[in-house]
Amino acid sequence: MRKENLKMKGNTNCLPKHSLKIEYTEHEIPNGLRIILSPNNSVPSIAINVSYHVGSKNEKINNKGYAHLFEHLMFEGSKNHAPGEYDRLALQRGCENNAYTTEDKTNYYLLVPENQLEFGLWLESDRMLEFSTTQESLEIQKGVVIEEKKQLFDNRPCGSASFEMAPLLFKNNGYAWDVIGKAKDIKNATLEDLRSFYNNYYTPNNAVLTLAGDFETEKAVELIYRYFGEIPSGNSEVKNHVFNDEPLIGETIKTIYDDIHLPEIFGAYKIPKENSNEMFAFDLLTDILSAGESSRLYRELVYKKQIVTEVSCWAEGRECAGILHFYAVLMPGVETEEVQFEIDRVINEIYTDGITEKEFTKVKNRTETRHIYKMQTNLSKADMFSHYKLLYNDPSMVNKIIERYNKVTIEDIMKAANEYINGKGRVILNYLPKEKVN
Repeated sequence: MRKENLKMKGNTNCLPKHSLKIEYTEHEIPNGLRIILSPNNSVPSIAINVSYHVGSKNEKINNKGYAHLFEHLMFEGSKNHAPGEYDRLALQRGCENNAYTTEDKTNYYLLVPENQLEFGLWLESDRMLEFSTTQESLEIQKGVVIEEKKQLFDNRPCGSASFEMAPLLFKNNGYAWDVIGKAKDIKNATLEDLRSFYNNYYTPNNAVLTLAGDFETEKAVELIYRYFGEIPSGNSEVKNHVFNDEPLIGETIKTIYDDIHLPEIFGAYKIPKENSNEMFAFDLLTDILSAGESSRLYRELVYKKQIVTEVSCWAEGRECAGILHFYAVLMPGVETEEVQFEIDRVINEIYTDGITEKEFTKVKNRTETRHIYKMQTNLSKADMFSHYKLLYNDPSMVNKIIERYNKVTIEDIMKAANEYINGKGRVILNYLPKEKVN
């Protein structure tokens, strides 16, 4: 389709030189493909990032693992490439590629030399054009995914934690299972099942294409039209996805015996979703609790009490919900009840004694430094732009993250902690060595 026969919707966000913020432009072509372009000639390479708004939460009850399986299948041939050709051609041109799947999206990237932009766009557009997986490729990748599940989950100490935790935290929605899926569903997947999944979700109007790196915007737009413009849009089911959830009531404690040497504790509270103000507050709170050896949990449980060898706490943001996790590995002879009591004591001190200005400033500085480092590479910039456009239709969030952290006050953290943690429902998994079974 010729460029002049299409209408492009554009929105430019220009920022001053030497700003920590990233310049970008937004575009959309008639088939619904949304595009973010962020030129920067500091490094002679370009990150091509394609995100599809489909993750494990979009799977149905009998196709758990399809989203992750597709991450593998998209490297197994396309309309104009035989199985194995994607990687071979990419390597020949000096490119690097990979992909990942979450509960909310599936993301693919191709890092190309600056003179290989057209090649990279051609390669990626071919994967979006048509479902071309063969039965042989499907069987191979089924085996790869099932083996991956065995190595990372089934045969790994405490590898079942995410499988045990998810259905206890979430009910009646797609967050109730792990992204890796269920071996039985993966084994039973047919080509027709997967073709339907592809047609529902792997469509231009359900994707965001981001370029970050050494390119000219006008030329990039022309190439995107050339290679993506004629791909038909679809009627993606994800557009109508409804997320239903129920609050946690009370405390659920489950004991699991595993092939481990020392007991481990996994705990979780449900908190607001990724793009909420509360999530920024919880991210700072978990740093105060466990980021570094001077953090509260580490100082109290590792140094002073010497009852754990490892302790951590972190906030996980997802599109429709959030989770505050805590985790500990116990010292020999220490009981889980003692460690849980001490974890709760340290967290409770947040409500009773508050947070000092010193530790608050320290975690804000650490967070800002971490984000600035993340903004330095084309790959991470492309990933962030795609993420925020795909899930929230707002790529400018990349340039607002530090500002949103800086707006958080100690009072905001105290309020969020009291509302979502203090005395609220939670799930605790106590993993014990099998030899303790009588």
